[in-house]
Amino acid sequence: MEIKARAPGKIILAGEHAVVHGSTAVAASFDLCTLCSLRFHSDSENDDTLNLSLKSVGLEFSWSVGRIREALSHLGGPFLSTPTSCSTEAVRCIAALVEEQNFPEAKIGLATGVSAFLWLYTSIQGFKPATVVVTSDLPVGAGLGSSAAFCVSLTATLLAYSDSVSLDKNQQGWLAYGDSDLDLLNKWAFEGEKIIHGKPSGLDNTVSTYGM
Repeated sequence: MEIKARAPGKIILAGEHAVVHGSTAVAASFDLCTLCSLRFHSDSENDDTLNLSLKSVGLEFSWSVGRIREALSHLGGPFLSTPTSCSTEAVRCIAALVEEQNFPEAKIGLATGVSAFLWLYTSIQGFKPATVVVTSDLPVGAGLGSSAAFCVSLTATLLAYSDSVSLDKNQQGWLAYGDSDLDLLNKWAFEGEKIIHGKPSGLDNTVSTYGM
């Protein structure tokens, strides 16, 4: 079974720089979105890899699940219902996994997003072979919340495959998370944003989570 989730970008109408320092900002979501799909590999596929395809920027990554487990299993997890910050040790271990992919120098600025992916995936789902495909209408680095939409849509697919949220996956069409589940999703997405930006305000992921 394949799960898909989408999350919108954001615009800040007022307080764009002050919000980082704890001041109030006025923001809204809009209808450009990031779409993430997740499919776990079946036993019959005999594919023990975790694959990440970032379609919009033309990047493909693949890790042996055994290699990821070797690098990260001592850090604990999965944490599921307890959003957890990526420790300094975890950052170092994940960075090593990203560096093994021979990241293109021209796109090295996206490496923190791949690190956020590895942290969110292993923290919520552990060490399972799967394929994750991400496409986006949002331009990278344009101040429109592309990283937050990435973290929110990714987290939504990961949590949908867990027992931490309540979704009827047998229905057809798009389903909405309930308020309590959105709170969990938002907290996890914020942990991804922290890996990408260091000290984000939390506004971007919150607007992306609750918008539209």
